[in-house]
Formats: sequence, structure tokens, C-alpha cells
Amino acid sequence: MEGRVRLLCLSDVHGNLEAAQSFVSTVRESEELREVDAVVVAGDIGDPRSSGSFERVVSELSKLEKPILYVRGNWDVEAPKGVVRDDPLVADLESLGPLDLKGVLLVGHASTFEARGGKSRKPLVLVTHYPPFSVLDKGRKADALQYGPHAGLPEINYLVAHYKPLVHIFGHCHALGGLEVRRGGTLFVNVARLDRVSADGRVMGNYAFVDIDVENRTVSVKWRFIGGTWKRCTKCKRTVHLPPEWSLCRGCSNPHELRFERLDRRLERVTVRVTEAARGTEVMRESVYIPLYTLKDGEAYEDFVSYILTQKLKKALAGEGVKVLPLSKGEVIEYYSKDSSNAHAFSEFLFSCKEEKVGKRVCALMRVFYLDKRARVLWRIRVADRAVVEREVLLAHASVLKHRDLVEELERAGFQLLVYEVRGEG
Repeated sequence: MEGRVRLLCLSDVHGNLEAAQSFVSTVRESEELREVDAVVVAGDIGDPRSSGSFERVVSELSKLEKPILYVRGNWDVEAPKGVVRDDPLVADLESLGPLDLKGVLLVGHASTFEARGGKSRKPLVLVTHYPPFSVLDKGRKADALQYGPHAGLPEINYLVAHYKPLVHIFGHCHALGGLEVRRGGTLFVNVARLDRVSADGRVMGNYAFVDIDVENRTVSVKWRFIGGTWKRCTKCKRTVHLPPEWSLCRGCSNPHELRFERLDRRLERVTVRVTEAARGTEVMRESVYIPLYTLKDGEAYEDFVSYILTQKLKKALAGEGVKVLPLSKGEVIEYYSKDSSNAHAFSEFLFSCKEEKVGKRVCALMRVFYLDKRARVLWRIRVADRAVVEREVLLAHASVLKHRDLVEELERAGFQLLVYEVRGEG
């Protein structure tokens, strides 16, 4: 297609050779294959539990006789960097750097998250394994102290803000695979997962043809399923390609995930300040850029800022021979409760903490978490011949200082209380 680029995109094969074979067999029969310029695989090609699985899957995909450009995922321990084969080309896109494909730049990031080069006038396609934080990235379970139910990485959001890609292709989040959403000039496309199976074990993975009009800078996505059929979605009535068992298209199945909230532009740059409660000493003050247009809503914004704040505080508290370890809420219960054997959820501690059973320290922490769900416990660890926790740090919002009795209780319990404030600079 003159002036057009077609990418055949997939991800999350997980070493499943049957899925790869079914995919190749299905695509070979499609007339759409003729116009494909490259196959793009957004990670998790192999299976670390099965030696040689990466090579087996890539060999199968090579039967399409199209260039294969991949980024490594968290399962791709065997995936090599650089060029794997020359004919047809099989290569790690991250190692190649920006690749010009008929006037479209393809950029891959897998293990490094520093942007390469300046802004480009050419349409750009960003390929990563992980989603950006809060965009089509719903995780398997919510963990408020792990920045909400997100499987995406904030580092990816900064890459998107730098490149401002026409298209961002990714995988990893299986629950929201087969969906695309447009935001701020970028089309986000989650192509997970090829090894999706039906209840009876039949391969029904999804993949996508992504067509780019180079001159007009437009893009369209055509979703396909292995073994799928054309049918009308029972809700939106559009004719779509779906597995035989499904009656709703992916968009109608997940409408909330496609809606973005408008955020106040004044919050795009904030000053984060951390002080020690006992002495009022300033520990950290920094101006931080937040890529607003890559965030789904206000809740995601707060979680994102919490993540960035924690990462920066870790660096501020670390030193030579000293590392800082943030604890998850599960670890807080495990390490601080005298008896966690009968508790099944964090909320049981949060709303009904019994000092006589689990101890004063964990109940004091629960009071803080009740006031600020994004509070964090961090251990400052001295690493020598053996690791020793030399300081227990509690990071919480400055509003906690209004509760003087709680602050004093935390100090008696041996915690170094650090309080933070976040203020918009706009």
C-alpha cells in the first residue's frame, strides 16, 4: 500500500506453540497478510519454564515470511538482543533503536525506559510490553498500597509523553487485551493475548492489523480472533469479529476502561515536599512533571503521584551501603502483627484492629492507613555481611499531624514519621 504501513500485532504467546501454529494457519488464509509490512510482537513470546520455547515460537511466526520485530516481556528470559535472523528479519526492536519503516518510525522499549532522540516529524509507533500506568492496564487484584489495581508502569507514561506516538502497542494486561482507546493524539492498543483459550481448551487468542496512513497521520485497528466469526454485538449492534462463545464486543464488555476524566492542567507540574514530623526538618523538596494526558482519572493521578513520591524518597533516604525497601500492605500485616493467622483481608485490620490480639504497633499503622490509604512503610536497611533494618520509616500525608495523639503513639512505637505535601505549581 503506497503511503501506508500495515502492522500485524500480537503479544503474550507464553511459549504456547499451539497458539502460534493456529495463528499462523489462520493469518496465512487471510488476504490481509499480503499488505503486512511487519509483524510486531509486544513481548512474552516464550515461557521461562520451557527451554527453547522462544525459538520455537519465533520459528513458527517466521513462516509468515514477514519481518518480525519484538520487544522482550517479563517471560522472555531467553529472548536475545539485536538481530536474531536476517531472512526473514527477526530482531529485538529495542536494540535496533528507532527503525524507519516506509516513513513510520518504530521505537521499542523493554528493559530501558530512557527516551532516545528528540521529537520526530514522522509518525511514530511505540512498542512496549507493559502498558502505561492506568491505560488499559487493570491488574488481577487491587492493592491500594501498590498504587491501585494497575499492571502498567509509570515509566511508560513518561515515554509516551516524550515521543507523543501516533500509536502505542503493548500487551501484558490480559484482562483488557483486544481493546484500543484514543487519548491526546495517541491511540493506545492492548494486543494481549494470543494464547487465550476457551472453556474447552480451544485457542481463541486475539491479534490486530494496525493500518497507518503516513501522509494523513491516521490509524485504524482491525481486531481478529483465532477461530473467530463475524457477528453483531448484542449491545452496540456493530458487526465485529468475535469468538463463537461471545456476544459482546470488547468495548461493550469494558466501557468504563475506555472513559477518561478531564484533569486540571494546573496539576501537570507539582512540588512534592517531605518533612520529618518530630523535628520539622525538610527531607526532600522537588518539582515533578506529571504526564496528565496519559492518566485515566483523578484516582489514577493520585496513585501515580504516590508512586513517583515513593521512588524519589527511596533515593533520598538511601546511601552507601544502605537500601530502602517499601512494604506492601500484606507485608505490613505479616511483619507487624503479633497474630495474623485468622485475618483474611487487610480491611479486617483496617476497620477492626484489636490491640490485645495483634499488638499496638500494627493498630497504630492501621489508624494512619485509615486516614491516608496511600501511606507507606519503608525500611531503611544497612547492607553489609548481613542485612539489618536500621530504621522504620512511615510516610503519610501532612494531615496526619492533626492527630497529635497518633503522632506521639507512632514515635513511641519507634517509627520515623515523614509527612508529605503535594502542591500544584500552575
